[in-house]
Amino acid sequence: MPKFQCQVPGCTSTYRRKEHLRRHEAQHRGSHLRTCSICDRVFSRSDSLRRHIRRDHEDPRRSLVRATQACIRCRTTKARCQGGSPCTECSSKGHLCLFDDPVHLEPAQPDLEEELREYGSGDDRINTPIGHIAQVDHYIHLYFTHFHQHWPILHRHTFSVADEPQLLLQAVIMIGLWVSGSPAAQEGARNLHSKLKLAISAQQENWARSPVEGEQDNEGLDSPSSRWPIATYQGILLCVIFSLLSTPIGLELNLGLVLSVSDRQIFSALVATCLRNNIFYYPNMLTRYRNVESLTCMWVGVEEMKRFGLALYKVSRLCGRGSLGEPDEPDSVVLRLSDLQFPMPDDKNLWGASSNPELARRLLIYSRRDRSDDPSVTNWVSQSGMLLETDENWWN
Repeated sequence: MPKFQCQVPGCTSTYRRKEHLRRHEAQHRGSHLRTCSICDRVFSRSDSLRRHIRRDHEDPRRSLVRATQACIRCRTTKARCQGGSPCTECSSKGHLCLFDDPVHLEPAQPDLEEELREYGSGDDRINTPIGHIAQVDHYIHLYFTHFHQHWPILHRHTFSVADEPQLLLQAVIMIGLWVSGSPAAQEGARNLHSKLKLAISAQQENWARSPVEGEQDNEGLDSPSSRWPIATYQGILLCVIFSLLSTPIGLELNLGLVLSVSDRQIFSALVATCLRNNIFYYPNMLTRYRNVESLTCMWVGVEEMKRFGLALYKVSRLCGRGSLGEPDEPDSVVLRLSDLQFPMPDDKNLWGASSNPELARRLLIYSRRDRSDDPSVTNWVSQSGMLLETDENWWN
């Protein structure tokens, strides 16, 4: 069968069908319509496709009856919601299940400080819509301006208020409130944090569930995002980090930061879930997006998972063994470098690309350089970790 050669200088890709070649060459230009390989929806931007896959296809099953009021996720994805708290859809996928009435953003009011003081003081926990706080975009901007440079967990230029899950969105706004430095805003951040923690703990059996037998194999064939609710994991990690930011500094004898009992339980459950689902194994990261044709979409998705793993390790290391408990305690799990079975994140110039076409251009440039694309394990973070952890008592 004849092969069609990519005509872009420096690219050696070949295809058996001409339409596949045209689609590939369009990726070099960064101007191709992207089609979801699961539901055939078409997107003009690969970052929109990535968000769509992450939110809509973690589990292809849909309920057959509709509740009187749909939860936020079912309403956003236009899935049938059976109701309940959590609903069947969110429970089956391990999502936090949130209910509210749509509320539109309003311009800033003179009594903003009073609004922030009162936010989160009710009994409805996470279900209070974040939309009624003025200047939401402002606090997201503060998050990426001040916090992101220290914790580059989220991809700045694909983060969208309209598309992100509520837990992750509220966690970002919470940190934006905190870094603003305003006492009123920081009090609002603390109230929001309390609500998020209650919801995370109450629904832990959903997001920390183990896959049922055969689920991994079935989903691995058809679903790029399989059963890993990465956005939920990111939101939970941000809540744990906020606990460290907002709590008066306390140190263990080993100079490790101290987590409260409730934070330690949440963090340990998050680490255990990630290790049990083997999400830090590089081939699994690639398999998650193997049906996605957009190179930039795949790159951003894998890169976010790498950076999430390293941030999770950073918190584990900062807290130290004393705060997290001994490894043999049931509620204590420590993440080690040897658990991170993937290469280091790619160059910051790629991560900081300001648009999808710019990222596609930079990926092409870096592909021509002497980059380490060796699929072997020699350049994985875990290899260095095993050397460092060979003798855990080296200090003595």
